[in-house]
Amino acid sequence: MSSQKPKSNKKKRLVIFAVITIIGISFAYYNAQINSGYHNVKMWNFDSYQNGTVPQGFAELSTDQQTSWIIKSEPSAISKPNVLEKLPINDTNEYHLQLIPDSPSVDAENVTMEFKIVSGENAKSAGMVLRFIDSKHYFVLMADSAQNRLSLCKNTPDFLICNYDKQVTIAPGEWHTMKALVSSQGIAAFLDGQLLIRANDHNYQSGEVGMWTKKDTGAFFDDFRIEY
Repeated sequence: MSSQKPKSNKKKRLVIFAVITIIGISFAYYNAQINSGYHNVKMWNFDSYQNGTVPQGFAELSTDQQTSWIIKSEPSAISKPNVLEKLPINDTNEYHLQLIPDSPSVDAENVTMEFKIVSGENAKSAGMVLRFIDSKHYFVLMADSAQNRLSLCKNTPDFLICNYDKQVTIAPGEWHTMKALVSSQGIAAFLDGQLLIRANDHNYQSGEVGMWTKKDTGAFFDDFRIEY
């Protein structure tokens, strides 16, 4: 009987350690959400721009060589009358990035946006760029309507690595709300108000934010908001 006690005690210690770790991570995300102390807000609803134009400052912050992010008058816009449209261009780019002008490079922020995936033959994926350092180093919170999956992925010079995935319905042709709470502890990801991913990831501690699509995905974006 006595020979079993050390194993039992070790198992209990491991369970206690796991519980404490989970509580610690959850508390960190709770602090990021509730006690963040955000003092600044930036908002882009794209309604002050003319239909068919490229917003001032956006062209030089796109990874595309041709114009593919434009203002579109859209009856379904969350805040009428305009959205930012990613045209469904079928080029050689695997991914398309559009950064937000004057995006703060901070280690704690609350980023939200509305998006609608409207087309795509080779892919139907749209998302939010986080902690952007350069075109080889950033995170993307990706919504894939073909696979009905929300993923948090890390882009590296060699690969886009998606270590965090959650199955969830992402209906094409419908608006969805994406939200990311970013802190020094990691990233918490929400879709339509539901917390789906908690990533305790310390890579790329700060960087800019923006919008993202895969291959020939056509998508609308609206009400991009940053609290920091």
